[in-house]
Amino acid sequence: MGWSPLEFIRDERRGLFYRPAKWLWKKQEKFAKRHPAQRTADEGRNALAQLYGEAQAKAYYEKFRIRKNEKLMVIFLTGMGLSAILAAAAWLSGKGNGVTALERPKKQDGSRQYELKARTGEETLTGISVEIPACRLTQKEQEELLEKAAFQLDELAESWGLDAVTEDISLPDTLQDGLVEVRFESSLYDLMDNSGHVRNELTAEEGEILTLRAVLVCETKQKELVYPVRVLPKGQDIASRLERETKRQVLEQESQEETGVILLPEEFDGRTISWELAEPAYCGWIAVLTMAGCIVLSVAFEKDLLKEGEKRREELLFSYPAFLTRLTLLAGSGMPIRLVFGRMAKEAGREGAPPVYEEVLRTCREMESGLTELQAYENFGKRCRLPQYKKCASLLVQNVRRGTGGLLAALNQEAENAFEERKALARRKGEEAQTRMLLPMLMMLVVVMILIMVPACLSFGGM
Repeated sequence: MGWSPLEFIRDERRGLFYRPAKWLWKKQEKFAKRHPAQRTADEGRNALAQLYGEAQAKAYYEKFRIRKNEKLMVIFLTGMGLSAILAAAAWLSGKGNGVTALERPKKQDGSRQYELKARTGEETLTGISVEIPACRLTQKEQEELLEKAAFQLDELAESWGLDAVTEDISLPDTLQDGLVEVRFESSLYDLMDNSGHVRNELTAEEGEILTLRAVLVCETKQKELVYPVRVLPKGQDIASRLERETKRQVLEQESQEETGVILLPEEFDGRTISWELAEPAYCGWIAVLTMAGCIVLSVAFEKDLLKEGEKRREELLFSYPAFLTRLTLLAGSGMPIRLVFGRMAKEAGREGAPPVYEEVLRTCREMESGLTELQAYENFGKRCRLPQYKKCASLLVQNVRRGTGGLLAALNQEAENAFEERKALARRKGEEAQTRMLLPMLMMLVVVMILIMVPACLSFGGM
């Protein structure tokens, strides 16, 4: 089964979701009768009426909606199933996947970021990020980086407002794109720890003053900076404190002998800590994107159906002058209109035949089934849904009621009018095409101007 609205109608297969899709269609019909969405259904039926006739439009539109629901169900269930599988895989990967150490990356790979989850008893702490560094530099490069890092840290210290600290200070672990490590030491660890976390043991409203010493380390070289800090009371956050403490221990271990792993803390504040690698929640995004995609596809299917009807309308409009000319020519030879329609109906379905011949064929079949010429011509005009064809049908109805007098003159006059309308329509289409081409032409002009002006400006600049 394809994805085109017309392929929905032609397909006769019944898949696994056909019955649920049909049940959903019935529920949608009941809801549409009490909702403005009924207008969309009417437009869809009108588009199908232009393609297949009024008698089959309702049945075909029901089939189209059932097939569309079947497609959307397959997409929705597939996306939700994939989301559930990923969610289950993420949950199972965390079961029994405890870690006690993190593998250090190779020197040429640079530093690596780990997202961790910690469990202490029944509590799970998330959002803990730890970076494992790696790199080696020359002595001269280390000294240059230390000078740049010291200047950068001085600028950061000015932005922290160290004379009145009321919140945790986001002390950097590295500077100069991770090439310089920063270790902080507080003179009053109970007041502010080495990670910049302010503890809430303070009782004095004016706060206390401590000294924050920063040690800049670039492999074998290091530089010290000292900053006075006035700290005011603040609250506690166990996840932030654990993250700071973990980063501090990572820095301590990195300065030691070269090892293959970095050990994570096993206890914190008297609690036992178990660690897990945090997995990104892809399942939720897939579920959201699946639902959004189903909504977009549902609207797109309806739009495609309306486009098919509009395309049919344009084809009928463009083929009207040729149809009217041939009708006039055959009627002028003395052939009755009924036989003229029968002759043109034989060409319906041939390659390159105008779509109006399909409506002529339906008219002939109506007359063969017992419908009068008068009613058949009126139905012909109604099915085409264009004022031009309705006028032609009215001329044929008048001919049946009053005789053949004046029919050829009226058809000739109508043919001339049709050609004039066709030329006016062609001119309008040409003007619309010129308007649509204006923006691409302007863009090309801008590109050409850039190609000309840039070399010219560069040549003048070099003189």
